[in-house]
Amino acid sequence: MGRATAETLVNAGHEVVIVEENLEVCERLATELDMMVCCGDATRPDILEKAGIDRADLVLALSGNDQTNLITALVAREYGAERVIVRLDDPEFNRVCRMLGVEEIVSPTTATAKHIADMARRPHALEVSTLVGGSLRVFTVTLQKEGLFGKRISELGLPGEVLIAVVERGGEYFVPGGAFKVLEGDNLSIICEEKNLDRLEEFFSAGKALVEG
Repeated sequence: MGRATAETLVNAGHEVVIVEENLEVCERLATELDMMVCCGDATRPDILEKAGIDRADLVLALSGNDQTNLITALVAREYGAERVIVRLDDPEFNRVCRMLGVEEIVSPTTATAKHIADMARRPHALEVSTLVGGSLRVFTVTLQKEGLFGKRISELGLPGEVLIAVVERGGEYFVPGGAFKVLEGDNLSIICEEKNLDRLEEFFSAGKALVEG
């Protein structure tokens, strides 16, 4: 996870430093990646200083050990890091982490479990992902319901308080207003409350569209 995240950030133009304790892994990363690799324990202040913690805009604590990530985050906060994101696999640590002032938490296990459950429950949705900080979700679906083709967003009659944030059409992306017309095959990314997911799935069901049309 750490390597993949680092590569993604570098490809987006950010300067990244990896801190890794295992010497063999450090040597491999140093030869394979176009970024600085600092070998050492990320919970140690001297190692974080060596990695340039004083210049960091963001610290990502993404090791496979919750305790290590939590301590790293606390040390980084003491050094004045503007943002700290922590990976925690055990949900019992979430409350402690927030009590200590670290609010941005990533839980791969929970996120994966929710994603698999959503895939199983909502076969028409391309993706349902959790937004950080609350019950808001992003519901992404391909428009296959004939009765909606060519309608303006303001005319769709979407259920509940939802917002179509992005429309992807043929590789192009649009931030639509109320007058934007949706077409067959559009991929719609919709922000909604978790309680509205079932209603959205039913609303966009292609099977239901044949009955209504």
